[in-house]
Amino acid sequence: MASIGTNIKKLRQNMKLTQEQLAEKLGVTFQAVSKWETSSNTPDIALLPSIAKELGCLIDDLFSDSDLTAATMPGHIKDDDVIRIVQMQGKRILEAHVVSKDEPFIHVRFPQKGSSPVYKVEIYGNLISEGTINGDVVCHGWIDCADIAGDVHADGDVRANGIYAVDDVTCNQIVECYNLKCRNLACSGDVHAVNLMCENKSP
Repeated sequence: MASIGTNIKKLRQNMKLTQEQLAEKLGVTFQAVSKWETSSNTPDIALLPSIAKELGCLIDDLFSDSDLTAATMPGHIKDDDVIRIVQMQGKRILEAHVVSKDEPFIHVRFPQKGSSPVYKVEIYGNLISEGTINGDVVCHGWIDCADIAGDVHADGDVRANGIYAVDDVTCNQIVECYNLKCRNLACSGDVHAVNLMCENKSP
């Protein structure tokens, strides 16, 4: 059973930090970090958020018994077939609030496997794609793309030539869309779509 000290040591080494460097970031002595890692002592509970932040993990990961090789990924991401795109600096995921429309775009080429949805995409940030995404999209930001052949869940605005969802489209607002076809459309703002075909629209 892994201890918090063992996890701190593994995560610190993953981040390529020395005990002295971690101690300086946390405002403690390197002897304190050494004692945590050898389980001679445990960190003050008030330090846990700072420790997790500096080690690029969740607080839960500090107490985890599982392999921490993917602990720097948000929300305990599973080993599945979902394509996920994250912005990282080293092994640390940049916080979502730093992603804005002023940030440089990251261009990603999605696999083309026919016209029907065959995979899922999850993006921690904003998405711009010139090609068709043949699958469901979860975007923790805004979307600017060509066509999406699958369900869409975006925290921000969506601009797309066409959206052909099997079931749901959820977003802040549809900025511009030529074809929009779905079963359920939940949009908190305006919907600007030339050809809109949906069974249920809210609010």
